[in-house]
Amino acid sequence: MSKKYTDKFISAVVKRSGICRATVDQVLPAVFDELRCQLVEGSQCVAIDSFGTFAVVDIPERTRRYTYGGRDEIRTYKPKRQLKFSPARNMRQEIEAGKYDPSRRSFTHHPSDPPLRTRLKMGYNRRKQIFIGQPPKD
Repeated sequence: MSKKYTDKFISAVVKRSGICRATVDQVLPAVFDELRCQLVEGSQCVAIDSFGTFAVVDIPERTRRYTYGGRDEIRTYKPKRQLKFSPARNMRQEIEAGKYDPSRRSFTHHPSDPPLRTRLKMGYNRRKQIFIGQPPKD
């Protein structure tokens, strides 16, 4: 099934770019393999102008309280690493408008674009500490 979607994606790239199918068929997997390698073993942050930022963030050990069926339960979750994607502002605006702007190309920084988010700015958003008894009033 994934081959069907890959073929559709490659056909769309060939149609829009005009690059021959054999070239796209070889380059596209290499690009995504390098993206994966950079996220797993490399810098753990890949920023692409006019597209967005992929980053690996560390989520620390955390505890959560669950109340259900008359029982209180506190669960502890192990620390883990998670992939986050933060779209560039212009891409987010295109998605909201539902209209693709062909004048903007990925990997090209436009003067009106703000700088891309880096890994440091994509950290884990910690919630408040768990509570026992009544929830604290805000």
